[in-house]
Amino acid sequence: MADADLDGVVVPGLRAEFHRRAGADGIESVGVYSYAGETIFMAWGFVGEAHCRFTALRDRSGRWGVPAPGCPPVREHRDGGRVTALTVGDHVLPMDLSDSPAADPCGSGPDVPPPATEDVGQSMPRDWPASAADSGVHSGTLNPGIRR
Repeated sequence: MADADLDGVVVPGLRAEFHRRAGADGIESVGVYSYAGETIFMAWGFVGEAHCRFTALRDRSGRWGVPAPGCPPVREHRDGGRVTALTVGDHVLPMDLSDSPAADPCGSGPDVPPPATEDVGQSMPRDWPASAADSGVHSGTLNPGIRR
């Protein structure tokens, strides 16, 4: 889906793709978010949880940050009472795309290698075998809801 939401605010051009697999403790899920053709973050945990278990941000140089507990840090920018942009890490997501690069309709997808997790001891989505996804990519809006 090309217009996903973050914290209840629909962001034009934000693409969200969801992957799921059955795990020992429930259905594991990862959301891969891209904007203007660039993957900007992943959030993962279990289906049905109210918040993300972990999030990994990707900076503008393409490097992944260390996975952090919880949902991605989203900040609203307002002009009066109107939200004009959101920021996630160092990415600015404007509400008006007239001055922004066109979003890549295919997104950059989950083929971008995620961060290493050796220091945090967490299973990253890249560790999931491709055959573990249920019906493949799930696209739609998500105020990432994954915390157990």
